[in-house]
Amino acid sequence: MKKACLFFLFAILSLASAHAQMMEVFIYDGNGSYSNVRSTPNGKIVDRIPTNQDAMLNVYAPVNGWWEIADGSYFVPDGGMPRLAAAKSYYIHHSCIAVSTRNYGGQRLQLRKTPSAKGAVVYSFSQEINLRPIDIKNGWVKVKTLDGKYTGWIQQEWLCGNSVTNCN
Repeated sequence: MKKACLFFLFAILSLASAHAQMMEVFIYDGNGSYSNVRSTPNGKIVDRIPTNQDAMLNVYAPVNGWWEIADGSYFVPDGGMPRLAAAKSYYIHHSCIAVSTRNYGGQRLQLRKTPSAKGAVVYSFSQEINLRPIDIKNGWVKVKTLDGKYTGWIQQEWLCGNSVTNCN
């Protein structure tokens, strides 16, 4: 009985930990009319999200550039609904999604080499920009600039995953 209780507790903590590292993103894909949703990382295409809609979703547990899509999180502001079945895992590649920065007052932000305020600065900017999320760790998100020139870590609090409004 003790082992069963410990296993159950560990399972709940694992799920909570995975979802604690969740983030909202929007579709930002210039490679066609649709962004593919897959059954596994780089697996079979199970759905396509139109790139001309302001689609948003929550993602977590990144692995090699692929993000798992949280159940029921696919949202289209004009009322469009997903065709994805609940309680299944679906994946989207980081090259199809983006977040914007929240430096609405012109704050100077930095991408850092490591997920730490003490990490070396890789890139510094004060304009609002879109970034591609690659990984997430302890409140920091590894991102790549859209032009692919810079990759670094930024605190998640500076990111906004809403495609139609800012995250104030």
